[in-house]
Amino acid sequence: MSVSKTTAKTAETTTKAAVKTTPVKTEESKTETAAAKKAPAKKATPVKKETTTVKKTTAAKKAVEKTEVKESVFVQFAGAEYSLDDVRASVKKAWMAETGKKESDIKDIQIYVKPEEHAAYYVVNGEYVEEGRKVEL
Repeated sequence: MSVSKTTAKTAETTTKAAVKTTPVKTEESKTETAAAKKAPAKKATPVKKETTTVKKTTAAKKAVEKTEVKESVFVQFAGAEYSLDDVRASVKKAWMAETGKKESDIKDIQIYVKPEEHAAYYVVNGEYVEEGRKVEL
């Protein structure tokens, strides 16, 4: 009988310990639990990634570097040489002198180089003159 008394006391002690550690729910704790279940979970604000900005900036710098190619075009004919940059500058200067407008007014320019005549004909902003506008080279 001593074994069964010891087992009964141990079981009784275990039950008391379980009862002591189990929290008792009151009306107040029930409403807090219900409110927590009903309240929507807060959404985390998205964090901006700076890696995409760095990639875009690098790509933009590479694009700028590629467009900075220096070009020079020359027309050679019958022992004469004409730089197209010089021809373009001459045409703009002649047009501004003829019309009295500014270089910033130029929206479209077409230049036709005729090396056999040592001249360039041009049309600016679609304004065509019957005999054509001409610049001596």
